[in-house]
Amino acid sequence: MTSFTYLVASSAIADGSLCDRLASVEADPHRKEPGVTYDNIVGVRVIEACLKALKTEPENARYWLQLGRGYLKEDRGADMMDAFKRSESFGYPAATFALAVVYHTGNGISGSDPYKAELLYKDAYRSGIGYAAMGLTRLYDEVGSPFFDEDKALLWKLRFDAFQMGE
Repeated sequence: MTSFTYLVASSAIADGSLCDRLASVEADPHRKEPGVTYDNIVGVRVIEACLKALKTEPENARYWLQLGRGYLKEDRGADMMDAFKRSESFGYPAATFALAVVYHTGNGISGSDPYKAELLYKDAYRSGIGYAAMGLTRLYDEVGSPFFDEDKALLWKLRFDAFQMGE
């Protein structure tokens, strides 16, 4: 390997590692770094690092997901949705969960859609995203919501608790 090739390869790895360190999703079982809370995301830095990483690995679904978090932090809802959907198009379950959260909360889009959120949470859960059980708990626990159902909320809370305990 020439020194130039090594520098390019090292740079690509560094960009991807930085993208992971700056925006890793706690709910993602395939994350490479500890999860970063939304409050600790610096959107501009995430966007820069993840775009650089995607130049060398354009089909890396994890980077697309994390890029979406940067866009969300910067109030760039359309870009966030594009990034999350791109990640999901690669079959990345954590992206399905991220979209569920967006449709549930309405963050970054014009309004919530609990019906889409429910479907996406269930898809994410079936794909191994245990945090989707907490999303469903919250969806069914919202008093006044058409989804309010204490029994379903309790069922999904128990599933989340079991996930947390590693069962």
